[in-house]
Amino acid sequence: MKRFLVLDSFRGLCAVALIVHHSHIERSVTELTFFRNASQFVGFFFALSGFLIYRRYIGNLTTPRQLGEFMITRTCRVMPLHIAVLLFFIGFECLKLVMERYGLSLNYPAFSGDRAPSEILPNLLLIQAWWPTFNALSFNYPSWFISVEFYLWVIFALILFSLPGLARKLFSLLCVIAFIALYKDFNLIPRNVLWGTSCFFAGAITYRLYVRLHDSVPGPAFATVLEVGVLAAIYWLMTEGEQPLTVELGLLFCVAVLIFSYEAGLVSRLLSLRLFPALGRLWLSIYLTHAAVIFVLATAITIAAKFSGLSLLVDRPGETSGTMVRYLSTGTALNDNLLMLFVVIAVVVVSMLTHCYIEAPGIRFGKHWKRGTLFRRRKDDPPPEQV
Repeated sequence: MKRFLVLDSFRGLCAVALIVHHSHIERSVTELTFFRNASQFVGFFFALSGFLIYRRYIGNLTTPRQLGEFMITRTCRVMPLHIAVLLFFIGFECLKLVMERYGLSLNYPAFSGDRAPSEILPNLLLIQAWWPTFNALSFNYPSWFISVEFYLWVIFALILFSLPGLARKLFSLLCVIAFIALYKDFNLIPRNVLWGTSCFFAGAITYRLYVRLHDSVPGPAFATVLEVGVLAAIYWLMTEGEQPLTVELGLLFCVAVLIFSYEAGLVSRLLSLRLFPALGRLWLSIYLTHAAVIFVLATAITIAAKFSGLSLLVDRPGETSGTMVRYLSTGTALNDNLLMLFVVIAVVVVSMLTHCYIEAPGIRFGKHWKRGTLFRRRKDDPPPEQV
């Protein structure tokens, strides 16, 4: 089955943009409008996931065995890394608790606020984004995406298994309803759930368009115009559009998935260079670990500021009324941007390690589980699936 290297590269770059978005370094590129709105790239993750999942499983979820294998594959794809990062945050809160007993304290008490003990079980079960009484951004806050994504996979599989004849129509209906609810600001269902549902099933519809248009591959020149055009439209909307951007960008991301799936233009050639697909392979590790790496670096700088007396932290009003955001600041734009570069490199290095020792072994574990070869070591394991 063809691997969409360019779409993988795009996903890796979106993950890197999210590192910049969440870093909050005062005089660096993090404060550019584009990166301040880079959280919108999660919509691209949903759309591409719907595109790839539909492609992989349409017509292949007809038996209870296939349904079980689907659940094993999806669970082993995300849960090992998710749980590992969750345990890291829980462990750090335990360390804070010990430090507090010796009179040392950081900004917030251990196991308080978005890291209260009551939030551990919802995170463990990946339901934190689905119920309003839970804090969707608790502990490892980027994992809200995995929370929504995981159960969208479950909904997709159950519909495809139980109602195969109606599946396509139901996917389209869910997509339209979710987009309308987003547009109308329907608040009985968490907005992130509606966002994920609309983009995910729009991605599935996009794959159907891809199949129908597969024989109409544009020439290199026209494909380049389309690629540059959709990237320019995304950039313009993220920098000039009125909030919220979820509906318009969700549709644009689907257009981008369709255009770049052909891999026919000059931008696709650039994104096929070795560096970008490598980032694409690491996208999930980058996404799930970047908050932890930023947290560790910010904590280290906070401690250094306390003991050195240097002014390395600046509190500024957040975008939400009444909130404050803590920025890292070295005092100059050059040093702040170098710090930003260091953060990106640190996240990528950590992601390489977590991909090698947690994410990839989890995928292999799922493959052996499906085959019944859990206790047999194999050196010829196939590479992990793109989705």
